[in-house]
Amino acid sequence: MSWLTNEVLFYGGIVIAACSVIAGAIYFTVSHIKWIHMNVQMDEEYGKREK
Repeated sequence: MSWLTNEVLFYGGIVIAACSVIAGAIYFTVSHIKWIHMNVQMDEEYGKREK
């Protein structure tokens, strides 16, 4: 298993962590946009909320 060196594990872990952060940012952005659209739709159907 010469391909499984310390450097491959180290840099592979960094790449996987970076991909996870990017995927999390994309998920947060999409869910936030959907939440805003849902609130607009709810306000149109049921009226503004009282705070």
